[in-house]
Amino acid sequence: MRRRLLAQLIGVGLVLAIGASASALRWSPNELDIAQEPGSVESYQLLLKNEESEPAQVTIFVADWFRDEQGFNDLSLPLNGARWIFTRAFEAGETLTVRYEVTLPSRGEVGVIGAFRAWSPQVVDAVSGPSAVSSAMVGTPGLLTGGQVSVERRVEQMNDLGVATIELTIRTSIAFEGLSIEEVFAEGVSIESVDAAGARFDTVNRSCVDWVSVSHDELTLQPEESREVELTVRTPDDYSGMYWCIVHAESRATQVIGEIAGTQIISRPSVGLKVLVTAPGTEVLAGEVRAVSIAETDPLTLLASFENTGNVQLVVTAEAQIVSQTGAVIAQLPFAEYGRDYFRILPGSTRTIPISGFETGEALAAGIYQAIVSFDFGGDSLVVGVKGFRIR
Repeated sequence: MRRRLLAQLIGVGLVLAIGASASALRWSPNELDIAQEPGSVESYQLLLKNEESEPAQVTIFVADWFRDEQGFNDLSLPLNGARWIFTRAFEAGETLTVRYEVTLPSRGEVGVIGAFRAWSPQVVDAVSGPSAVSSAMVGTPGLLTGGQVSVERRVEQMNDLGVATIELTIRTSIAFEGLSIEEVFAEGVSIESVDAAGARFDTVNRSCVDWVSVSHDELTLQPEESREVELTVRTPDDYSGMYWCIVHAESRATQVIGEIAGTQIISRPSVGLKVLVTAPGTEVLAGEVRAVSIAETDPLTLLASFENTGNVQLVVTAEAQIVSQTGAVIAQLPFAEYGRDYFRILPGSTRTIPISGFETGEALAAGIYQAIVSFDFGGDSLVVGVKGFRIR
């Protein structure tokens, strides 16, 4: 997977688009949500089917996935890694530093590689710097490539608990738009953002990739043929709550579907099976409202941010009450999206949802109001956020 990351980011002129929705492959079941005791080994039977009219050579591998703040599944996060995405423009001569923390394994050292891509004009290269994080590497500078855009890794410090603080310094001699940086470690480690410098930071700190193995890493499936794949989960002795990963089945067949600024867009059929593993009896259901804001007043649209502060996936319903200055409830607006009245959110994640129950053109009368948004996730009580606003 580490080689896969560098091949995709540093392979100039190629962007791989894995299209699960249009895939000719299908897993059964399409999700595996299991309760498994700590320190145990269990096997589960899966079925992979080729629904295409041509034979399919398939690669099977385990990877990380997460849901973004709008609830979309992101399957492109590097295994045992983290990602920073800047959507803004950079000016020539600009220098910027990202800082993050890594909790090292017990031996006190872990390997790391990184890559980055400036979007327009496109520049792709490796992150320079030490290829291992340890106390011996503290302060060791990276070897600058002298390119128009560079990213340098430096181990800033290491505390007594084996937590290393790492700096990624971005330098550019040209103006460009958009930047993606990925850091990948040789094994699963806890990665926390200290200062993302305005970037969106993505990682998975409850990954079970290292626990999961599959009986086949390659298969050839004839048209309409199905094959069993055995998935084995070896849980550690001391885990609690929920951990997750995804099992990809990816066809080797590719097709050029377009080109953007000289970069070919390649489609490769793929299908993912989500695996969620929970230690029975250790579940903690908890959540907090992070923010409530008014996106529009005509028609009234609220944005409410909810964070899962527990250790398992939550199934959450939400409702907003609009209350006048006199205390009267003017409207009750339930959350609904894609025909569902609930959303799912993984532990450690934040989800921002829109709530709007007024028809287009319908407006509140002038006055002062409160929007009271409540979230129900099956905990001991609802959690509530309040936002005052005025209609003029």
